[in-house]
Amino acid sequence: MDRTILETKGLTITVGEKTLLKEVNLRFFETGMFAILGENGAGKSTLLKKIYHDSKTSPDWHWPQGKKKIVYLSHELGFYSSLNLEENLDYFTSLTGNPSPSRKDELIRLFRLEKRKLDPIHFYSRGMKQKVAILRVLLSSADILLFDEPFTGLDSESSEVFSRILNEEKKSKLILIVLHSVPKELECSGQISIHQGKVIVS
Repeated sequence: MDRTILETKGLTITVGEKTLLKEVNLRFFETGMFAILGENGAGKSTLLKKIYHDSKTSPDWHWPQGKKKIVYLSHELGFYSSLNLEENLDYFTSLTGNPSPSRKDELIRLFRLEKRKLDPIHFYSRGMKQKVAILRVLLSSADILLFDEPFTGLDSESSEVFSRILNEEKKSKLILIVLHSVPKELECSGQISIHQGKVIVS
């Protein structure tokens, strides 16, 4: 049975004069994947940012088993465009724990980037840059993966590949993923719906 990895009670999030979330209680387990859904401006992205930036320092959050590693993919893709794919992945994985070379090569192949891995990232298309950002997260050694609309810019084939990868990753990690809608291939453990400051977990 999964143990609780992170929880918050009575969480209120205010941006400027607007209260996005009010008195929210959330509990996350060690593994699983939850889609975070809601209208634009509901607070989906803000919730992820709070988890990433505040959960290890704010008394609003509790880590029953001790603090865990978190990696976050926001709308800012977070890589060095002057470096090539190999250089970017080698640099970021050196910071977060090096995966096996075979794992890196496998993911590069699955996303069909093997023929472009020595090209500087600034030559990549928008969709290819999105793939690089996704690889950066997938190759980290983090226990919790946070994704903010990661399917943006991906074609249908890449979306299916990414969904299959996430379906496997959720068996050993906690994944929280902001989405406008859930891709049919994505097998979420549940949904976190945000509406008018309230959170419904289903």
